Amino acid sequence: MTEPTTTDPAAHGPLAPEPSPRRRIDRVLDRAFVANLPAVPLTVLRERRAEASTEESDLSYLRRVLHGRLDIIAAETARRADGDESPLVSRLTEILSDAPSSRVASARHLPLGTGDATAGEYRLALEARLRELAVPDLATCSDQTLRDAAAMLSAFEREVSELRRRVQIIVDECAADLARRYREGEAAIDDLLVAD
Repeated sequence: MTEPTTTDPAAHGPLAPEPSPRRRIDRVLDRAFVANLPAVPLTVLRERRAEASTEESDLSYLRRVLHGRLDIIAAETARRADGDESPLVSRLTEILSDAPSSRVASARHLPLGTGDATAGEYRLALEARLRELAVPDLATCSDQTLRDAAAMLSAFEREVSELRRRVQIIVDECAADLARRYREGEAAIDDLLVAD
């Protein structure tokens, strides 16, 4: 693993090219995407919901990657503070496994992961940045390097989490209008079964 090249995430410039209508995340977050949903044709509404759901899956995947790296750094920091001499690699399964959550889980279905063929431009750009900002070599890096890497990864995690929260609102708006159409008879359940 390589040392991070800088301690300031802003020094790398934007994570991706300037917003463009061609980027999926920009299309989804554009308020026009959900403006006047009741007037949008049913097939278009379904396509928008699918597009937003795919972007949400990408962002959820990125959050998992970032959380994993942050968990590894936190475990290494704790190991050093405790004077533990055992290699961290022997505890990776424990470190990277999720503890049971005390809060009610969302009923939202997300695929386990999406391949590069369906990955959005934002995800691909951030993955490229993360390759440059790999977790440092834990056996040889300084405490400051660990802190710097954690700060950079935390900044990315906050950005991804905020984008994910905003995309989830869009997904929910599309889903709510679809549900309203079925409830009010504007769309038939038979059509839903054929579409899905």
